[in-house]
Amino acid sequence: MSSKRDQKKINFDNYADKYKEYIAKSIGNIEDNLNYYHIKKSEILKKELGYHPKKILDLGCGVGTMLGLLIENFQESSFYAHDESKKSMDYIKKNFPKVNCLDNLETNEKFDLIFLSVVVHHVKSIDRDALFKNIYNLLSPNGVMFIFEHNPYNPITLRMVANCEFDADAELIKKNDLINLCKKNNFKIVKSGYIHFFPSKLGFLFKLESYLKWFFLGAQYFCLFKK
Repeated sequence: MSSKRDQKKINFDNYADKYKEYIAKSIGNIEDNLNYYHIKKSEILKKELGYHPKKILDLGCGVGTMLGLLIENFQESSFYAHDESKKSMDYIKKNFPKVNCLDNLETNEKFDLIFLSVVVHHVKSIDRDALFKNIYNLLSPNGVMFIFEHNPYNPITLRMVANCEFDADAELIKKNDLINLCKKNNFKIVKSGYIHFFPSKLGFLFKLESYLKWFFLGAQYFCLFKK
């Protein structure tokens, strides 16, 4: 990434109030139903995971874009949330009163699933080892980490990131590089794949995506790791 991106650090408190508007603006007229992708990610998580973890931490939860869908899909689970943005956490406390909000990650709690949705690209590359070491220690003995990330091979993703104000500090990471980084920090890769090949208007083709997980041009990708 460019040196300008390396020097930037986004304060998400400045974007929490109109988070969805900034996302919509970044993607322009390419897509008008962004919630479709969030719904599909929650379905992918549920399918790939295959069970209900007892305790789930939504790490980098933002204003809860995925949190509500996770709660809906994992009704037997208890939920925790953390974000560096105080304003985002205030929003979570107000709108998700049953979620346990963590003001920091200095906790004795152990989680069965730690979930990160398009979070890693906001973490500077020099800070990623520390992030994954922390996550590893927060997981229960049989805990897993599930990550969704932007795919730097996809041209529409690159356009969206370039147009998004709060992605000005983004350092995108390729799937294989993320896998190698997590392996370096003692995680074992369980499965991975590329997602989001079709716009919402072609949502009827979603079932085909399970056959395309190998194809590197999906807009995003997922990785499932175990401790």
